[in-house]
Amino acid sequence: MLIRITLISVICLTLISCLHGEQKKKANNSPTVSTTPTTPVIPKENIKPKLNSEDQKIATANTNPLNYSGNFMTLIPTGQTNTQNNPLYRLSLYADGKLVHSFVSVSGRASTQARNRHQSGTEAPLPDGKYAVSTSAIPGSIAEAGDYFLAIQPKFQTGRSALGFHVDPSFEKSNGEDGTAGCIGLTNREDLDKLLSFVATHKPEFLDVTILDKTDNNLASKGEG
Repeated sequence: MLIRITLISVICLTLISCLHGEQKKKANNSPTVSTTPTTPVIPKENIKPKLNSEDQKIATANTNPLNYSGNFMTLIPTGQTNTQNNPLYRLSLYADGKLVHSFVSVSGRASTQARNRHQSGTEAPLPDGKYAVSTSAIPGSIAEAGDYFLAIQPKFQTGRSALGFHVDPSFEKSNGEDGTAGCIGLTNREDLDKLLSFVATHKPEFLDVTILDKTDNNLASKGEG
């Protein structure tokens, strides 16, 4: 009887040992699972570069008003005046039909806006129409013409002459000289430098002036002034 009990005990221990070994073997053959948390991969956003203030102004400015694909310039009213009540005009520069610069400017003076724009000596703003633009500037001949003068030539018949671009040294000054005698006056030297650089690089084909000239065009055809 004692021998039988002993034999049964040995068999049970052997079975337990075999089961334990089999479980350990399965555990060793199982794939290793990492318990370390992983950081999810977040796709990078398509971030667009921010525009500086000048680029934003250009991006939101008027589109090509002439629908022309060449190099040219335009002058139009802004509907605003400066501190001396002188109307402000917008000078825009286009290269390959795309706006590259836009400046505030003046033409004439507050007291001469309604005068005959085709008559010489009125100091009114320059008349509407297309102008040829000189390829280089010359030194200003008088103090109110600034350091440099870039001439323009009307492509139409008019009594006006000696027109062009220059800085208005008296812009917004209470000295009676704010504005111009008909030329396009830029408000600072930096804008003039950009204009001259544009002209030298792109050689604009024309300047288009559209400032709602109410002058009787018959005066221009008669050459009065």
